[in-house]
Formats: sequence, C-alpha cells, structure tokens
Amino acid sequence: MADQHRPGEIVKTSGIYKVVRESAEGSFEVTCVEGEHFPPTRGGKGAHYELLHAATHSHKHSELGSGD
Repeated sequence: MADQHRPGEIVKTSGIYKVVRESAEGSFEVTCVEGEHFPPTRGGKGAHYELLHAATHSHKHSELGSGD
C-alpha cells in the first residue's frame, strides 16, 4: 500500500500525487511541491494523497542553472 499523506501535512517530496477521496467516486492527479502543504480537498473525511512519481524541483536540480 502506498504512503498516504493528509491535507495540511508538509510535502516532503515534490512530484505527481493521486488524490483519493473515499466519499466521492474517482481520483485525480495533482502536482505538489516540497515544502508546501498538501491542500484541503472537497472530498470530505478520509481524503488523502499518494505519491505516483517523484520529481526534483527545477531550482534544486544539479543539471539546471538558477539563472542568477
């Protein structure tokens, strides 16, 4: 079972997350960025996020310049 993250928690890994809503049908994917909070959902109790694909934020990637 995938790690589950709740709305309001701090995102520890940037990437694409699946939003799973227990009280509503279907799920969808969103991008969440490290250091930000997982946003609230309209799905009610039991809604959570599951990491599908981690990705390094562009400003932290060693192969990309900061532009400064």
